[in-house]
Formats: sequence, C-alpha cells, structure tokens
Amino acid sequence: MWVDPSCPWCWQTSRWLFDLRQAGLVSLSWSIFSLELNASPDGAPFWEAASRHGESLIALALARRTSAEDFEHLYRALGERLHDQRRENSPALVREAAADAGLTGLVDQAIAMPELAAEVIDEFHRSRDASVFGVPTIQIGTNKVLYGPLLATPPEGEDIVVLWEQIRGLSARPGFFELKRWPRDLRPGQSG
Repeated sequence: MWVDPSCPWCWQTSRWLFDLRQAGLVSLSWSIFSLELNASPDGAPFWEAASRHGESLIALALARRTSAEDFEHLYRALGERLHDQRRENSPALVREAAADAGLTGLVDQAIAMPELAAEVIDEFHRSRDASVFGVPTIQIGTNKVLYGPLLATPPEGEDIVVLWEQIRGLSARPGFFELKRWPRDLRPGQSG
C-alpha cells in the first residue's frame, strides 16, 4: 500500500487493511507517496515541496529502515492524531507521534539525514513510474495498482472480508479500470 500520512482517505483504507491482516487474509508492505510532491513542480526542493508534512515523510522513511513494524507504528500514531483526533499537523505533533510509537528522537535523527529527503523523492518517482498517482493506492500480488478504495469509514464485521473479496476480484480483472461514486457526501471518519 502507498500511503501519505496527510490523507484522511488513505488512513481509513489502511485501517481496513490492518483488520484484514489481523484476520490473516493479507500481508502488508508499505510505500510512501507524497501528495505534496505530487502537487509541486518537478525539481522543487524537498523542504519547499513538502513544507507541511516533510517531517512525517522522512520520519516514516527512517522508521521503515529499522522495520516494517516501526513504520506501521509511526504511521498509526500519526493517523490517530491527524485524522481520528483531527489535530493540526506540526513538527511537535510528529515528535509526539514518534515518541508514542516508541521512536523517541527519530524525527530529529531523520532531519539530520539529508539523504532521507532524496529517498522520499526517489520513491515518489518510482511510484509514479509504477502508475501510482495518489493515495490510497494498493497492489494485490502482481496485479495492476488500484487507486482506492476510498472509504469514509472502514468496514466492520463480515463486511471487512466482503469488501476484500470484491476488491480482490476487481483487481484480478485486467480490463477493469474505474468505479466512482459522486458526490462524496461523507467525509473520512463519518458513517452513513
């Protein structure tokens, strides 16, 4: 799954995937896709392009170097603060999330490593080359990447598996490209 900690839709989809993994139906691997880099002109310096969420992105990159679990713990701590608690992003919030994830000092360590910004930029370009254009994006096995699903709230109970079977089925169809519902009359975190 490609994630950007700033995206509330991505957060809701990741919560569904956490439940699928808990049920033993999927294993997860994480990639970073910066929406800020996506909206910036090519070649813009990282800290200019990712001025709001740069600390989160490089902290996630450093956490992933240690383990997928560290990445996930930090991503969850960020998601809970930004999207469940609806707190304003700030460097202090990112440090708080890192400490809560057991990664005290990680953000300052990441800021001191300029190669992490280059790593995030390189990963962004590789993602674009793999046809990722936004988040949430998932890839199931070797199937083409899928943008979505965009979920206002993750499913619960049996619906966790029902949605998985539907998405997995669509993913396996090489001729399938898009479903869209409009307007988006529910926002992330709202139930309908």
